[in-house]
Amino acid sequence: MSVRRLPSILFVCSLFTLAPEVEAAVTVAQSGDASIVRDETAGTWTLAAGRTTLTLQLDPARNFVVSALSAGGGASWLTAEQSDSMVTVGSRTLALGSRGAGFVLRDVSVATNDRRLQLNATFDLAASSLRVVRHYAVVPGSPTFEAWSTYESLGDAPVISQLNLLRMQLTNGAVRSLTGLRGDSADVQSESVFTLEKQDLEKSERFSIGAKGRSSESSVPWIAIDGQGEVFYAALMWSGSWTITADRQDSSLSLQIGLPTTTTTVRGKVDGPHVLFGAVKGDVGEATAALRSYALDGIRNGRPLEAPVTYNTWFAYGIAIDEVSVRAEMARVAGLGVELFVVDAGWYEGPGAADPSDFEAGLGSWVADPARFPDGLRPLRDYAHQLGMKFGIWVEPERVNRSVVGAPGPEEAWLASVNGQYGSERTAQICLSHSAARRWILEQVSQLIDEVGPDYLKWDNNFWVNCDRGGHGHESADGNFAHVNALYDVLATLRERYPELLIENVSGGGNRLDLGMLRFTDVAWMDDRTAPSVNVRHNIEGLSVVFPPAYLLSFVTEHADEPLHDAPDLLLYVRSRMAGALGLCFRTDTFSETELASLARETATYKATRDALSIASASLLTDQVTRIEGPPWDVLQSTTAGRDRALITAFQTNRGVATINVKPVALQADVVYQVQSVDSGVLGEATGASLMTNGIDILGSPHSAAHILIIRARN
Repeated sequence: MSVRRLPSILFVCSLFTLAPEVEAAVTVAQSGDASIVRDETAGTWTLAAGRTTLTLQLDPARNFVVSALSAGGGASWLTAEQSDSMVTVGSRTLALGSRGAGFVLRDVSVATNDRRLQLNATFDLAASSLRVVRHYAVVPGSPTFEAWSTYESLGDAPVISQLNLLRMQLTNGAVRSLTGLRGDSADVQSESVFTLEKQDLEKSERFSIGAKGRSSESSVPWIAIDGQGEVFYAALMWSGSWTITADRQDSSLSLQIGLPTTTTTVRGKVDGPHVLFGAVKGDVGEATAALRSYALDGIRNGRPLEAPVTYNTWFAYGIAIDEVSVRAEMARVAGLGVELFVVDAGWYEGPGAADPSDFEAGLGSWVADPARFPDGLRPLRDYAHQLGMKFGIWVEPERVNRSVVGAPGPEEAWLASVNGQYGSERTAQICLSHSAARRWILEQVSQLIDEVGPDYLKWDNNFWVNCDRGGHGHESADGNFAHVNALYDVLATLRERYPELLIENVSGGGNRLDLGMLRFTDVAWMDDRTAPSVNVRHNIEGLSVVFPPAYLLSFVTEHADEPLHDAPDLLLYVRSRMAGALGLCFRTDTFSETELASLARETATYKATRDALSIASASLLTDQVTRIEGPPWDVLQSTTAGRDRALITAFQTNRGVATINVKPVALQADVVYQVQSVDSGVLGEATGASLMTNGIDILGSPHSAAHILIIRARN
């Protein structure tokens, strides 16, 4: 089984025992406000960052428990001290670190990698030939803790199941969650997709969300719990199946996060999924900011989110592309300020032979169609660079058309199946857990990158089965687990080979929107329903509670309700995408010079505001917009980590409500800010305290329902 790669460790020290004369509480590692402290007398280790602390009891003479989780010096969120993970070995379900169950604490060590601090606690369960290493990591500035377990065989191959990633008994509060893609067909109502939800549980009531296939098919793997002026939050770094449950028990909530349908045999080492959790003073917007900081520094190790203005061929051309049409479109969109040109599905041999919309024909051939691209794709990359743009191409490595199966293509033995069925009449999923299949995919992708030299790879996944086929390196109940781990291994290898390559995360729309994919990818296409603009804003307003806005990609494209030619409100259509990563997807040869000039001005506006967006977290200042019975205005604020800049996008959906008073959040109270409209210029100056208390009046405009304000700390 392929296992995800962990960050390389630069320094590790084993600290299981200390000399008696050492002080009881010792800071073992520190970076900024992040620290790991050992109290030998109490038998505890405390991890801290962002003014939040997590205290673990790690003492060979006692059971392992998490004893406290406190934000800003407040009361602990925990209503019971207990192990934060369960381990099911064979038929026994055991609390990790329970001495009565046979666990022995062998070692505690601390590792540092740049600014990241990591604690590792090693437990042996000798009777079951199992070693479990529980890991915790923190980075400066974010009150977020990353936790996961590594399982290792000590001889025999133990069978573990119902993988439990996190369990905690927490103070009761309203439970917040976020729905998933819910399918990608047009008949799915936008109100059910990526929608923020909030629920107060009655006594003995259960809250439950999860996924059976890919991570965000039904719900996004994230939860938050409201406290008294605080918020607890948790999110999974995992792209496969999962569950989160919360059971109300009197004044507490019993939280469980895991993979209950997974059973796997431990041969060597197996790395379990990572979970992020934390607590923060304030509201859910502060929790979002905490996740943003950890995402950039802890998950992406400082790798920035670029959010280039992107042109994509799909909605404009489908598979009807060739070298002539692509070159012509490149030349035109370069004048609009496009920074990245992406050739979507259909560049390879096969598409269009029977059906001009059939991109599945030829899928898996990996050869540019010589009839349409006689010199391959490299000349297009070179031409894009000449025009000052980056160049990207679409791939779907995890799926093939069954017509290409067999030498020299993929082997039939590599194909994923369920009960002997592929799940599709024409295509099949390649099971990445199969070592030969994984090597073949890496070879094909690497060869394509070496030949074409793209700056950007659009990694799609339009089909999924939980493979139960034998001979793939997994068993009947861990095909999902094995495939996702192997996918991470492939993406980690590509990151190592091509560190400058940008990768887009798309899975038939947003079926794999999770923080695990954020580690390896730089932008995510949210939804194939990338119009009308209210759908896009709804998605960004929901997803930005978990993800940095610059990660969320959508496209300005033609729609029956929002025509781009003689558009009633072109600014509305474009600016609705500018709260995230801006994409364009239309045929420019049908536009007038006036229309092209307007589009060019808007892309320039986006670039002028993007410097704040790329390091921002979002706060929704109104209700989430919906197509039916939504708020009269919807307003989203994106704020930089230093709180020196904020971007406010405000949209008037009800012309009968002519104005709205917008109260910004998360500004520095004693700092003077300049408020500027991208349309009207500087509006004035005020302290952060004044802006947050008195607000900013935004008036409806006869020209556009879209308004953008820039709030910048005065030097």
